[in-house]
Amino acid sequence: MTDLLDLAPLSPMHETVRRPLYTETTTSQALYLPIAPPTLGTAGAIIGRELYSGKAFIYCPFSAFGDGLPGGNMIVMGDTGRGKSALTKTYAARQIRLGRQVVVLDTKEQKEREEGEWAALGRSLTGKAPVKFAPGGGRGASCINPMDPAIAGKRQVELVRTIVELGLGKALDEFAGSALRIAIRRAHQRAGELGRTPVLADVSAALRSPEESDATAKKRTRDELLGDGLEASYVLDRLCGSEQDATGDLTGMLDGPTSLGVDLDADMIVFDLTKVPSGGVAMTILVAVISVFLEEVWLRPLCECGTEPGQHDRVVVDANSGAWELGPNPASGCRRYTQRKRILVCEEAWHILGTPQLASLLEKFLKFARGYGLSCIFIVHHLSDIDDSPETQAALKMADTIVIYSQKKAEAEATVARLGLPSWTAEHIMRLRRGIALWKVGEVIYPGVQHLLVEAEQHLCFSSGSMTDLTSTSPDAE
Repeated sequence: MTDLLDLAPLSPMHETVRRPLYTETTTSQALYLPIAPPTLGTAGAIIGRELYSGKAFIYCPFSAFGDGLPGGNMIVMGDTGRGKSALTKTYAARQIRLGRQVVVLDTKEQKEREEGEWAALGRSLTGKAPVKFAPGGGRGASCINPMDPAIAGKRQVELVRTIVELGLGKALDEFAGSALRIAIRRAHQRAGELGRTPVLADVSAALRSPEESDATAKKRTRDELLGDGLEASYVLDRLCGSEQDATGDLTGMLDGPTSLGVDLDADMIVFDLTKVPSGGVAMTILVAVISVFLEEVWLRPLCECGTEPGQHDRVVVDANSGAWELGPNPASGCRRYTQRKRILVCEEAWHILGTPQLASLLEKFLKFARGYGLSCIFIVHHLSDIDDSPETQAALKMADTIVIYSQKKAEAEATVARLGLPSWTAEHIMRLRRGIALWKVGEVIYPGVQHLLVEAEQHLCFSSGSMTDLTSTSPDAE
């Protein structure tokens, strides 16, 4: 009989080896919770591995859509330095290799590089510099005109009203809102007569010089109509400045004709907002304008083959009803129209989710993301950075994928309570190591997903250089 000592029961190998676990039925899987969650399939971007089951973790909202995942919006949260940025950067790059298109609103500056932390990744993928915004403008800075004809009429009115309300710090009443709509229409008319595109200063001027016919149509006197819009005109003056005063919050960014040198067909477009004061009204307004500009200009229908819907043949799928769908494009060789998928990444997204007016403005962006073929990714540190307004709650509910990196006790408990996660996840989140996160995809929880990087990605994804010695650089740092 074999001597018991030959088995070395207390040897290091015996203590640390993990024997394989074999399961055959769903009943046996249920006995071992970590391997119970089903995989998300084999199509999509590789994230890393699911620690408890050892399986590869592959995620793609477009591939998993409809199979337990109702939408493609995602929120990523966790303490500083836990791996949020590294995850989103590699995920975006890997999705681009699958034919996706990515836009990034970059608000995190790397001081040692004097640029946003997504700039290097954008240049490596497209060879193009980021689109930079800076108060006062200057060399290389860009400008978006909220009055640009590329933004549809009704959407433009909503946008200008949001700019005024954010600058004012309160909602406009019905009289002021009506005066603003009239001024926008008059600004277009007067600028058109001069052969140019109107800007916000034209709206301000129209508010201070209403026409008698407009007042009569509203059953108001001219002085009453002037009074209705006077405060809004002062707000626009303060935000945009003038020839005599260049200190406006939006000067050089939103006060002139659109000067964006953006290739809308590029695989990645990075908007560098790092020079805009964080948390100020200028940042909030700029994000609102860029978002609406993207919705009206960037999110146009386009097949993955690069052609528009009108270039594809219509194929009747039901002769009785006449129902049809877009089929092949003989010119490009495409067999069937497939909407190109797009991803919008928002760094420091508390600018968006923490502002009720902005969250409300972007609600359409999120609600109809499925129709746009769009996935929105919001990166925040803690949910406590975001208020509890109905608009914010609506935005959070539209995030069907939640990724949580390690948080301290109070934040972990608050996150679990606000998101309605099981109580055991609070302590679990506190114990997560760097580079490992809890994922909730639809209604399924994956307790430990380890994000893995290849060597070529490490120098593009590391963003903590100012706090790290060269000898201790970690590829999983945020």
